[in-house]
Amino acid sequence: MSGVFDIVLPLSILSGGAFLIYLIARALTLSNRIEALLTVVVLVVTLVVLIIQYDQVPALIRDPQAFFGRPETGGILYLPNLLGIFILIIGIVIGILITLYSGEYLSRDSRYMVYYPLVLLTLSGLLGMFLSNNLFNLFLLTELTTITASALVAFRFKQEVAIKAGFKYLIMSSLGTMTMLLGIYFVYRSTGAMQLLSVLEAPDNMTRIGAACFLLGFSLKAGVVPLHTWVPDVYGHAPSAVSGLLAGVLSKSMLFIMPVICLRLGMTRVELGQYLMAFACLNMLLGSVRMLRQNLLRRFLSFSSIAQTGYLMFGLGIGFYYELDQAFSAGLFLFLVIAVMKCLAFLAAGIFQYYSGSQDIERLRGVAKFMPFTALCFSISLAGLAGIPLLAGFTGKWLIFSAALATADAFAITCLVVFMASTLISLGGYLPTLIMQYEPVNKADELFNGQSTPIGVSWWMQVPVAVLSLLVLVIGIYPSPWLMLVEQVMQWMVI
Repeated sequence: MSGVFDIVLPLSILSGGAFLIYLIARALTLSNRIEALLTVVVLVVTLVVLIIQYDQVPALIRDPQAFFGRPETGGILYLPNLLGIFILIIGIVIGILITLYSGEYLSRDSRYMVYYPLVLLTLSGLLGMFLSNNLFNLFLLTELTTITASALVAFRFKQEVAIKAGFKYLIMSSLGTMTMLLGIYFVYRSTGAMQLLSVLEAPDNMTRIGAACFLLGFSLKAGVVPLHTWVPDVYGHAPSAVSGLLAGVLSKSMLFIMPVICLRLGMTRVELGQYLMAFACLNMLLGSVRMLRQNLLRRFLSFSSIAQTGYLMFGLGIGFYYELDQAFSAGLFLFLVIAVMKCLAFLAAGIFQYYSGSQDIERLRGVAKFMPFTALCFSISLAGLAGIPLLAGFTGKWLIFSAALATADAFAITCLVVFMASTLISLGGYLPTLIMQYEPVNKADELFNGQSTPIGVSWWMQVPVAVLSLLVLVIGIYPSPWLMLVEQVMQWMVI
């Protein structure tokens, strides 16, 4: 290996930190909270390095010698990627918050020692997927995220539903990675190489089949309808902190890795745009309709995530089909917004379940009496997801709406009608769920044994949801600084 080591420094910190923390925790028998704090230290150091690199990457992209690894045939190569760094900065911030949250959330679990290393390895695998320019190495890193995320989903293995959810995620995600491996076969048979440094000059049927395999594999990992069947069970039965990471960052990130691979292997922008826009309509409609019939809070949020994936696909699809930079910017901004709101919703739902022992929506009626601050934060997340003005979700949806109108094309307008219909339908799920927390008829009394005073929710859990709630408000009221960041990324985004 040779080249600019700084390119893989964040990857090394995350993966090395995972093994180091596990060894220290085993050797010294650290408590859950101490291990959580050590993990936060590793994540903060990684975040600082990523922020420093954020300013350096544009210059590195111009330098043909800026790489790490071996550029020869068969070598593994990592190249600077500003889009990957931007997404990982968001992922690391979310990771810090869910780690703090887990300092209390995992206090009843005896296997906490493996939890934090798994979180770090999942994030390192995701970063490596963006940096890697070798298809087989990309496959290995994808498998790393699959295995670690599956272990996180099934973390509470004594619960049968957790084991089933973990196996379901493992099997479905493995099918996706195996499909990618098949795509690598077709690409290698055609080109004799697995490096992906640039768009193929003369793509043939083999490479286009390879592109289709990658498209299918990433679609499965992103939860694109009809490959979404794993989403409700996984998000609904994984620990809430894990669901927040998966729904907010990991699954949505696949939609940004997918285009880079597929377009370089011969798929056209028009084909990719048509695919994303058409299947976005299915995601938007199915997610918003199915969420109305859910009785369990996190399953309700799971179907909401399917709809949110559709909104993101719609924005990216417009960008590819019409070559509209405005739509790319809207999609990247929406990714940031979804990451914050989804994580907030799952963490707040996790607090309800942690202290009440239930996630049944009916039994949580009137829960604001016992957990007023958590109810307020959960209300902010639901209102943001619903697209209520002055919140981050409204700004994200407005940008997608504006981009679709700017095309002035029948296909985009038709999809926009579905987008608006999905938004209106979802209001029928978000608003009643929001209101039920404040109802005077307190069915939640049964869960809290008639307690008359608010429950003292741990600060380990309150601080992360407070930070996320503040972000939903700030991004919605002052979107300009965040949009400037997105525009900066767009200038160097290689698609």
